[in-house]
Amino acid sequence: MIMNMKKRRSLAAILAVVASFALILAGCSSSSNKSSNNDSSKASMQNQVQNKSAKEVLTSNDNLWYMNGSINYKSKSGIDAYKFNSKNHTVTIYSVNKIYKTYSEAKKANDLDKQGTLKYTFKNDSADKPVIYMKGKLSDIPMHQTVSVKNTVAGKNHQSKLKVSGYKVVRNLDNDPAPQVWVTPHN
Repeated sequence: MIMNMKKRRSLAAILAVVASFALILAGCSSSSNKSSNNDSSKASMQNQVQNKSAKEVLTSNDNLWYMNGSINYKSKSGIDAYKFNSKNHTVTIYSVNKIYKTYSEAKKANDLDKQGTLKYTFKNDSADKPVIYMKGKLSDIPMHQTVSVKNTVAGKNHQSKLKVSGYKVVRNLDNDPAPQVWVTPHN
């Protein structure tokens, strides 16, 4: 009788382990499917800008480019919004409370807290993965930063209910590199 109970317990333990592995494998399969769905959003971003390089897209767009930790990052201090002026190679940086569809919409909402205007240059010759060097004053404090473009990204900002696309970047501010996303709303 005791032997039968031990065999049953052993069998139950083996079945529990097999069931656990089945659940883990099912979860991995589900995760794999989700990541391939994200790839399709990246592909749509690439299709949208397929005729332009990252360098052209960033500097020829008249809209704000929002830099944050992720597309739906919740910041308590506001979002950095960049507006490029390709004619004089300057970028004005604002702090805003949310992502707006257009620059004029942010202006109309009176949500453009200007931090400063910086001169920008490209430090490398890569059109698709440029490194942008910015130097000037923010809030009257001299500063410089580099932004290294890595890969494309696309998604939906839930707070503003806007589809956005742009780039994964690394912002190096005062020798402190941080991964960010740099996105602008779709028109």
